[in-house]
Amino acid sequence: MGNEVFKIAVNQGIWVALFVVLFFYSLKEQEKRDKKAEEREKKYQDIISKLTDKFNILEDVKKDVAEVIEYYCEPNQKLTS
Repeated sequence: MGNEVFKIAVNQGIWVALFVVLFFYSLKEQEKRDKKAEEREKKYQDIISKLTDKFNILEDVKKDVAEVIEYYCEPNQKLTS
């Protein structure tokens, strides 16, 4: 299809031919950018998922530390955060 369009564009004049070439070039480059963006987005989603898991672990540790402090400290000696 691209070759047929190019042949028709050449018959219409150089500016039409240049436009068609630039148009198809832009489409091809946009496909490359879209693929890179999709890969980058997937990596970001993986990173966010890993960070969420680590944050949940940190929250669990925080709760455990609070329980230990509550268990071992007398009520009037509790540490403040």
